Parts: sequence; C-alpha cells; structure tokens
Amino acid sequence: MPNDAVSEQIEIAELIISVNATRLAGDRFKLLAEDLAELELRLNILRATDLVTLTAEGGRVVAQGFMRTAFDALNVLLHDGFNALQAIPSYEITEAERLGVLTSYGWTQGQIGELTDARIESLANQAIGVTPTITNPAWRYAATLITKITTELAIVNANQPIATGGTVAAAFDARDVALEKLTLMNARVRFFYCSASDATDTTPELLRIGRDPRSPRGQSLPGPALDTTLDVATLMLSTAALPEDATSINAMRQAAGGEPELAGTGAPGSLTVSVVQFSPLTPGVTYQFWIVGHNSQGDGPESNHVTHAVPVGP
Repeated sequence: MPNDAVSEQIEIAELIISVNATRLAGDRFKLLAEDLAELELRLNILRATDLVTLTAEGGRVVAQGFMRTAFDALNVLLHDGFNALQAIPSYEITEAERLGVLTSYGWTQGQIGELTDARIESLANQAIGVTPTITNPAWRYAATLITKITTELAIVNANQPIATGGTVAAAFDARDVALEKLTLMNARVRFFYCSASDATDTTPELLRIGRDPRSPRGQSLPGPALDTTLDVATLMLSTAALPEDATSINAMRQAAGGEPELAGTGAPGSLTVSVVQFSPLTPGVTYQFWIVGHNSQGDGPESNHVTHAVPVGP
C-alpha cells in the first residue's frame, strides 16, 4: 500500500540527486561519486520493492477471489456427494452401513453440520483419499464428482499461499529493508553536508536538499525580511536573502479596508513566493503585500510593504 515514509525518503533522495547535479567540481558540498552511486542504487531498490508490494497486494486480492469461488463450488459438490450417499436405496445398504460410509467421508454422525472453509477443504481432501478404499463401488462418490472436487481443491491450494498474504508479507519485508537503507543513506548525506564547512548543521545549504538547518541561536523566530519587491506581471514577491533563522518565506496581503491574510507559502530556501497562490486578486482593489520569514517556531517580523492597485479589465 502507499506509504508516507517511503514517499518522503524517495522525495529526499530525488532532491539530493537533483541538487548535486547542479554542483560544479570542487564544490565542497558535491557528493563523492561512490556515495552518489550508492544513493542512486538504494533509491532504485526502494522504488522497485515498493512497486512489488503494490503488485503483490493486487495478486492477493485476485487469489482471494479465486479461492472464494472454488470454496463455493466445493460446498455444492460436497453436498452432492452427501445427498448421493443418502439416496442409496435401503435395499442396497443398511442404515448402519450408510452411517459408516458417511463417517468415512467425514460426515460426523451422518450430519452435514457447519461447512466452514477449513472444513470444506478437509472434506474435499477426505473425499479424494477415502473413495478408493470404499469396498462397494456403488457406495463411493462418483468418479465425475471426484474429478470436479479435485479440480476445485487444486485451485484452492494453488492460490492459498498468495491469498493468505505470504507473498505480500515477503514483499513488504523487502520494501521495509530497502526503506531503512535509503533512510540511512539520506541521513549520511545530511551529515556530509554538516561536515563540509565550519557552519556544520547551521549551514543554509541544507535547505537546498529539504533539510532544516539548526538556528545558531537555538529555536527562535526568524528575523525581518528585507528588500521585498513585487513583479506585477507574475504577481511574485521576492527578497534578496532569507531572513535570519528562516527556512522559508510566506507572502502576506491586505486589501484596502480588509484584514491581513496569508497569500502564499514559499518552498524551503526559495526567495520568491506568489501572492495569488491561494486565491486571485480582486480587480479595482488596492493591496498591500509583504513577506515574513518562517520556521518551525512561526513567522518573523514584516518586511517593507509594497502597494499594488489591481487594474480593471484586461
């Protein structure tokens, strides 16, 4: 089944590989070729094993359907066998002999009883095994009936390992091992980044691979955003640099006479953010726009405000 942890680690690895491809030779943050190859290998293994879990789960559902159909058919066939024994004329078999034959076929005390799937499977195996041992051929299940029971039982046996989840469990075990290995590799890349400069785990380079750097001052709100500008063609706000301690930026807007509202959220490390990410602007209305830095503790102080009057018509 789809797994959030798998998706998260795959996305981290893909981002690491994408960012690494843009780094030039000599960049202290460029991965060693051996580490990059190992990361790509583990990523591909996790993708493959995750796909197998979905395929195995689909196969399990199909196998369960085949088994259900076969069990239903066996239920009818076993009733046919029971009824055939009951229909033997009394002048051809005594009641004591009839009870003995019924018991040999697994019909306890000559009664059908509850036919659970487990009992149906047991009765089918019993029918196949005991029929040749019945001394009077007239008291046996018919050869055609035994053939049909054998066919349906074979369907049950063939699908049982898959339907009961054995194959699925093995697939999930393999996927979980691959997930653990990729998670460790992604963590190793983070440690590599932390060791690449004196900034250690406060380096903003971590933002490029989606990992939050530690604030040098510990957990605190971001500093103020500076030099905010608006591109009126794209309706994107931009700033020259991330506010101090921020991991991302948020765009805020306020229509004349209205309340401030969140207009857009930037990707980690991005210096641009849309002011129409969540809803369009209203023609003829004048807006104030500004940026705030954001981290796990919340939003920082406002940047300078930019005013924009939305034109009416094209």
